Amino acid sequence: MHKISIPFLLVSLAFIVCLYSCVSHRKVATAKKDLKSVDSVLVQQQKTLDNLDELRRIKQEENEMDDTSSSRINKYISKTRTEIGKMHEDNTILFGETTIERADWLRLLKTLAFARNSSKSIGDKILFLTDLINQNTVVKIDQDVLFEPGSYIVSVAMASAISRLFEPAAVEIDRFTQKYPEFPLSLVITAKGYADATTIAEGSTLYRELKEKMKLSGTEPDNKALNKELSNARAQEVINLFKKFAASRAGNKSYLRNVLYLHEAKGEILPNPKITDYKVDDARRRVVYLFWSVFPE
Repeated sequence: MHKISIPFLLVSLAFIVCLYSCVSHRKVATAKKDLKSVDSVLVQQQKTLDNLDELRRIKQEENEMDDTSSSRINKYISKTRTEIGKMHEDNTILFGETTIERADWLRLLKTLAFARNSSKSIGDKILFLTDLINQNTVVKIDQDVLFEPGSYIVSVAMASAISRLFEPAAVEIDRFTQKYPEFPLSLVITAKGYADATTIAEGSTLYRELKEKMKLSGTEPDNKALNKELSNARAQEVINLFKKFAASRAGNKSYLRNVLYLHEAKGEILPNPKITDYKVDDARRRVVYLFWSVFPE
């Protein structure tokens, strides 16, 4: 019988320990390569989010997106950026490891699977945001179409024909809810009201009504404050009309749930920053902008 030398036993034992505790360099290299590939996609997705955020900012400045929607999109983008940044940091740590023990190998595989799933999910979110930001999400309603001069109440005849003004927004909302069924969605409808700078005569019926709405008793409001209240009353009226319109669309209940209705008074602020020749009594200033935005929860 041959005797097995102690050094041979030690070498054999070391080989077995290495076999079961370490992972082959080829497997490690392949996994790291795959992880780097996924990580590069995440980095590119972060750049895409930066571009979308800049486009959001421009649309807000040009009054093509309301402030609430812009803020929500910005928060959504910032949250996704943070998610990507954390994954990129964790991935980079694994890139630098030279010796991979069995526990580290399992961690590498888990990180790779998580990065792949997250990249897919973020990609879906980016497609949604790109689609939303590139849409025309505002309907401009000339106030003279809805309201008589010096009025913030819509006539009965106009109220019955209101669907032709709201239908474009409703069609786009329907399209989004049907196109992205995998996302739990919420909806924001915002009306921004504007007014020209025409003087509202003190003592007139409109003057007294607006003053009452402002809940002012002793003090007399200035014309700018009165026009702001007039724009507020008209924006609120448009929101009330849209609520009734939405309720009448019995075939689509999607934007009767998870919906936030807002109205804003912009008063004598110029509605379109691209127009430079507004006049005091300019009809182009007497508008209501109706904005819509759909958000993944």
